[in-house]
Amino acid sequence: MTIQMGKNLESSGNNICAARIHKYGSPLELDDIQKPTISSPEEVIVRVGATGLCHSDLHLINGDWQKSLPVSLPKTPGHEVAGWVEEIGASVPKNSIKEGDLVAVFGGWGCGHCIYCKRGDEQICQSAKWPGLSEYDGGFSEYLLVPSYKFLVRVDGRAISLKPEELAPLTDAGLTPYRAIKKVRHLLGPNKNVAIIGIGGLGFYGVQYAQILGSGANVLAMDRSDDKLELAKGVGADFTLNIATSEDIRNKIDIITKGQGIDVVLDTVGLESTLETSVNILNRNGAIVVVGLFGREIKAPLFQTVIKEFQICGSLWGNYNELSEVIELAKKRKIKHQIKKFSLSKVNEAIDLLRTGNISGRAVITP
Repeated sequence: MTIQMGKNLESSGNNICAARIHKYGSPLELDDIQKPTISSPEEVIVRVGATGLCHSDLHLINGDWQKSLPVSLPKTPGHEVAGWVEEIGASVPKNSIKEGDLVAVFGGWGCGHCIYCKRGDEQICQSAKWPGLSEYDGGFSEYLLVPSYKFLVRVDGRAISLKPEELAPLTDAGLTPYRAIKKVRHLLGPNKNVAIIGIGGLGFYGVQYAQILGSGANVLAMDRSDDKLELAKGVGADFTLNIATSEDIRNKIDIITKGQGIDVVLDTVGLESTLETSVNILNRNGAIVVVGLFGREIKAPLFQTVIKEFQICGSLWGNYNELSEVIELAKKRKIKHQIKKFSLSKVNEAIDLLRTGNISGRAVITP
């Protein structure tokens, strides 16, 4: 049956509550569904503690990806998941994962056999299956079925405890900009400048990684919201620039950087307009790393790209080892969080706020 939003969400027996897509472009519906069961010896059932709400979820809910990522409805979204191990399959090594462990769920569920998986980049596997974005349901639920224990990062809470609502966003919002900055960290250092365009869930963490991995480079945060730019200052941005109120962005940046310009741009938006801005502010030998997916195509002037040796690359998510690195940084309190929690019954409220750009940091759904 379907449960109306706002009712008391108490599951009974083998039934659980999940927020699911029944029709593209419509609000999620809270359904009373059967709790997942283990049918394969490597599988693990995770009791969900928190699930981050991502713009990718919005694309899925809106139906934007029906052709590129077709799924059968109804579907439970949510790919940023953390929680506790509820049940393990018969072949799960006892020394790796046990019931009750706090875990972060790595969402790049690859085949394990292709060249991409073998080199450690399962998130770009040609046969990848992602929670909430494939045949597997996601974390907007009380429980999540994970196809293998190998996709879980166990979090040792003996030294410093991390809450599920802190862990969940790290599996994407905190992972994607980390991988992106690592790709170009060799271009950074003293007297270099890195710009982060878009201080949403990803950009908030991106500012921090630019400081951590930038070897002394100056960090410039760029956004259309003064409130979000203030958040960026609080986590290490050396300079900020409101691109909504700046008519000549290149001139403003020349003033801020004393004529040095920008060596690396991390574009967490990916609109044609932000990519045009990225090209216009880039130094010779500069690099643009795109992780945002709001636009449709990348355009760059051929002459400038060749003569100035620009580098433009995409970066998808992150791999298991990089997630482990991010979690170690979080355990050592090297990473700050900006989280707004919503109960499962308020998931549509969170979606509406994200859709209108009124979420600072990351929205997290808790059962």
